[in-house]
Amino acid sequence: MSKEQQIRNTLTHKFFSGNMPSEFIDFCLAHGRIRHYAPKQYLYFSGDEGTTVYFLVTGRIRLCLMGEFTEKIIRVLSPPVFFPEVILDGKPYPHAALCIEETEVLAIDRQTFSGFLEKNPTVLWVFYRLLALDLRRSYRQIKNLSLGDARLRLGAKLYALAHVHGQTSINGVLIAVPLSATDLAGMCSLARESVSRILGELKEENIIQIEKKIITVLDLKDLRSWIHKRAAHSRSSIG
Repeated sequence: MSKEQQIRNTLTHKFFSGNMPSEFIDFCLAHGRIRHYAPKQYLYFSGDEGTTVYFLVTGRIRLCLMGEFTEKIIRVLSPPVFFPEVILDGKPYPHAALCIEETEVLAIDRQTFSGFLEKNPTVLWVFYRLLALDLRRSYRQIKNLSLGDARLRLGAKLYALAHVHGQTSINGVLIAVPLSATDLAGMCSLARESVSRILGELKEENIIQIEKKIITVLDLKDLRSWIHKRAAHSRSSIG
């Protein structure tokens, strides 16, 4: 099977739940360019001119908000996914995109892409549903960060990561993204020491296992129960 046919099959069956018309697939193949990136290589930085939209075909990408001395991980992308959704407004990239591993993307010029959408407005509904899902995810993250204590924040993040990046293993659900305590601290706006302590508690309660930055949730029901208990404690503390 040729590379173009592989990309066509991926766009047709994996992206957007297979809901895109053949015209959209043909457009992407005609105007897109396959790009390869090495681990720790950036696709773009926050504030760069938003000239390109991407379809992540293989690999994983970390989206980060970067300050002068700090970095906050806002999301880890696994294929298949289109990003960054907000770039269609023609403004600069709102975050940086860093490759975690060997990565392959299909890149399309933003103006060319926007022109296709303007001429094919029915396709916009698929993008609207994608944006709505992303916005709901952002609301949930804001809620966890603003209303929950440290344990609730970390527990909710692990639960979300297990659903997005989880792979069934003999021990439970393996989060297929290497994550250090520093990585999780950035995701949850917590101190690394706090994350290490809470991870230790979860290990002692046989809710997770950790081996070389790979976290396995032994039972999602147990983790969910642990989160609900922390949520109830937070509400009672506020009251």
